[in-house]
Amino acid sequence: MSSLFRSLYVVLLIGAFAGAAIGAAPEVRSFTAKSFAEIKQAHAGRAFIIALWSVTCEPCREEMMLVADLHKKYPKVPIILVAADPPSSRAAVLRFLGNYKLGRIQIWQFNDDSAERLRYSIDKSWTGELPRSYFLNAQHEVTAQSGVVDPQWLKNWVERETAAARVQR
Repeated sequence: MSSLFRSLYVVLLIGAFAGAAIGAAPEVRSFTAKSFAEIKQAHAGRAFIIALWSVTCEPCREEMMLVADLHKKYPKVPIILVAADPPSSRAAVLRFLGNYKLGRIQIWQFNDDSAERLRYSIDKSWTGELPRSYFLNAQHEVTAQSGVVDPQWLKNWVERETAAARVQR
C-alpha cells in the first residue's frame, strides 16, 4: 500500500472513530416553559419520573448513579432528566452525562437563562434546590422530593407504580 493510500486510510479511520464518538453523545432536548406540560401529555396515563440536576451540584452525582441503576433494573419506567444549567453550559452537561450509563433516558436542558421562569413552569413552590425529583403516578399526582432520593423509597415507588400499571392493563 502506498504512503498516500495509507494516509488516506488513517484519515478515514480517524473520521469513522470521531463520527462514532459524536454519534454516542446523548440527544439533549431544549426545556422551555412549555416542556413540562408537553412531557406530562406525552406520558398521559403512565407513571414517570422527572429528575432535575446540575453540573455544579455535588449531590446530583449520587442521584445520577441511583437513576442509572434504576433505569438498568426497570428500563420500562420512563425517566426524564433535566439539566437546570443555562444553555451556554451544554458542553459541561454532555461531559457530566458521559460519566454515567444512562441508556435511553430522555435528557433535557434548560433553554432559558431565566431559571426561575422554568422552575415556576414545573412547580410554583420550587425555589431551586437540587437535586429535585418529581414522581408522577399514572393519574399524574405528584410527589416532589428535594435532595438525593432514598433508594428504598425509590424502589418502593417504582414497584408500586409498575404493579398498578399491570393491574390497569
